[in-house]
Amino acid sequence: MKKILKENLLFILIILCMFLILNIKLPYYVSAPGGTINVLERLGDSKTNGSLSMLYVTEYDGTVLSLVMGKIIKSWDVSKIENQQLSNETLDDIKLRNKVMLDNSIQNAIFVAYNYMGKDIKITKSNNIVIGVTSENELKIGDKLIKCDGNEINDILDIKKVVNNKNVGDYVNFEVLRDNVLIEANLKVDYNHLLGIAMVTNYEYELSDDIDIKFKNSEGGSSGGLMLSLAIYQEKSGIDIVKGRKIAGTGTIDIDGNVGEIDGIKYKIIGANNDKMDIVLVPEANYEEAKKVVEDNNYKLKLVKINTFEEAIDFLSK
Repeated sequence: MKKILKENLLFILIILCMFLILNIKLPYYVSAPGGTINVLERLGDSKTNGSLSMLYVTEYDGTVLSLVMGKIIKSWDVSKIENQQLSNETLDDIKLRNKVMLDNSIQNAIFVAYNYMGKDIKITKSNNIVIGVTSENELKIGDKLIKCDGNEINDILDIKKVVNNKNVGDYVNFEVLRDNVLIEANLKVDYNHLLGIAMVTNYEYELSDDIDIKFKNSEGGSSGGLMLSLAIYQEKSGIDIVKGRKIAGTGTIDIDGNVGEIDGIKYKIIGANNDKMDIVLVPEANYEEAKKVVEDNNYKLKLVKINTFEEAIDFLSK
C-alpha cells in the first residue's frame, strides 16, 4: 500500500488540488456578463414575431478557479459575499429574498399592464412579506406580517403609524405567519425610530381572464419587472409592440408603473450585445453607465432611457 501511495503521490496531490480549486467556496462571489430571457416564452406558447427579453447577470460561487478568472477576465468582477448580505444572512436567505422579489415583480407587472389596458382587475388581498432583517430580532426573511399591535396590516404605512406613536426602546407586537403557522414577534424601536426590517407588499388579484407566468426555481429578483409588464401587454392587448424586433430591457416596476434602478447594468449590456439585441430599454438611473459601456465597446445597440411603463409603450408603438 505504501509503495502504491509513493508511486502515485504526485497524481494524488494533483487530484486533491483540483478538488480544492473547483469545490472549496470562499466568502466571495464573481459577477460576469449574463444573457437574455425571452419573457414571452414564460407566458405560454407565444406567436409573436420577435422577442421581449429581460437581462440577467451571471454569478459564480467564490472558488479558487472563479476568483482567478475574475481577476483575469476584464468583464468579470470579484466581490465579497457580505456585499449581498444584510446582518447575518445566509446564502439561502439571499435566494429566498430574490424569490420573494420576483413574485413581487410579477404581481406589479400584471397590475400595471391590466390597468393600462383597461381590463378588469381587482385587488383581493395584500401580503406583506419580510425581505430583509437589518438588526437582531425575531423575524426571518419570508415571514408574512399579519397584524401590528393588534391592527390588520394592509401595507407599510400601517406599520409606520404604529411606530410613530412609540418611543425609542418600546416594543411593537406582530402576528406573523411562518411556514403556515401563526406566531408572535416583538420588535424594539431603535434610535432612528425604525424596527430593523425591510418588507414588500405582494398583491393577489381577481382578473378578467387567466394568466400563467412560469419562472425556473433558480431565477429571482425584481429587475425584470418592466419587461414582464411589456410582455403581458403584448400578449393580452392584441396590439403588436414588438414588430419583429429583438427588444431587451431591465428595470423594476412598481404598482404605479414607475421603472426603478437595478444592479449590474454593465454585465447586462454586454449580455444584450452578445445576444444581438436591437433595442435595450434601461432605467434613467442606469442610463449613463449603460451608455458608457455601449460607447466604450462600440456596440451597435439602440439604448433607450425609460422612466415609466407608459413611456416604454409609447416608444415601442412608434
